[in-house]
Amino acid sequence: MHVGEHNRALVVDLVRRRGPVTRADLARSTGLSAQTVTNIAAPLVRGGLLRESPDGGRGLEVVATARSAVGVHLDPAHLVVVRTDLTGRVLAEDHVDLDAVDDPGATLDTAAAAVGRVCADGAAVDGIGLAVPGPIDPDGVRTGSPAQLPAWQHLPVAAELAARTGVPVRLEKDSTASALGEVWAGPAPDDLVSVFLGHGIGAATVAHGEVVRGASGNAGEFGGMPVHAHGGWTEVWEACQPLQQVRRAIEVGLLPAAVPLDRAVDVRRAFARLCALPGAAPLVAEAGAALGSALALVVELLDVPRATIGGSAALAGGDVFLTAVRRRLAERLPSGPFPTVAFTDHGEAAVARGAACSVLRAGLAMPVLVASGTGGRPGGPVPARSIAHPW
Repeated sequence: MHVGEHNRALVVDLVRRRGPVTRADLARSTGLSAQTVTNIAAPLVRGGLLRESPDGGRGLEVVATARSAVGVHLDPAHLVVVRTDLTGRVLAEDHVDLDAVDDPGATLDTAAAAVGRVCADGAAVDGIGLAVPGPIDPDGVRTGSPAQLPAWQHLPVAAELAARTGVPVRLEKDSTASALGEVWAGPAPDDLVSVFLGHGIGAATVAHGEVVRGASGNAGEFGGMPVHAHGGWTEVWEACQPLQQVRRAIEVGLLPAAVPLDRAVDVRRAFARLCALPGAAPLVAEAGAALGSALALVVELLDVPRATIGGSAALAGGDVFLTAVRRRLAERLPSGPFPTVAFTDHGEAAVARGAACSVLRAGLAMPVLVASGTGGRPGGPVPARSIAHPW
């Protein structure tokens, strides 16, 4: 990035996070001269991205309506689409249960229709962020070999959705998008681990406000962490995944054997029923403890002060699940470091919102959005995954 573009992005980011903020404070925080800050701010105010604080002070703040983006979260069972403003505030939201995802074209048609609904007021958007289960190809425009979406291998989903909507598309892993959303609106760059538990599991690390992507863009394959749960050693994905939990519930009589499990949406509904049963609390807590065991290893390795947990399966587990995560962390880390652990504040829209924030971030700091086979990420081929997260 050119030094001028870097300085501009730095000023905009500080105003977005801390505004209203004076030019003098910006100069102190950035190390730029007062004249440089003034030279950067003036065209941004004229262009409508920043404005003088309306309270009569001399501070600058962002114009929230100056940018807007759409975020799409494609889950095997459920589609979430949001439109946000520049601050990440959700302006419109749409949810669709997916009957099947073995027809990518039909599923992308459904996603495009949902994008149209959240933009029904005619609002222009900077782009669409599309969050999918990983891995994704290093070129940043195609899926890799997602175990949860076998029909989607190496599909140019960014170009496909762009062709259906007429809007450029940026592709992200679901766990990466979740983390991006968590740090977008914070007052300062953050360090955290963001765990996503939906119909698969992943984790993303944020260091000083930047998501750690890895050489191929696929950091965060968290599911193979060994844990002791449900009476034996297993991997954390198997201990927590909704399908496995529903199967356990059927075995002990909490759910009837006739519960349909052929489609991901059936599993989603059965798991929601399970988590609402008082008798399911021990099963839910065991999954939370398993996640806490795996998370303890990550916290010790990275020394992060905060962990956020999101995804439909985690949220369905509610306080029982979260309490078990915290309790196991306390057992495994008696002398610290003990992070703050909480559910995401953004509910089931967290990943879609983070995908939208990815577009906003790219538009402010890296103007080129990916809509075809251009651009890309560093690193070599996506490595084969030995840990599957199957239905």
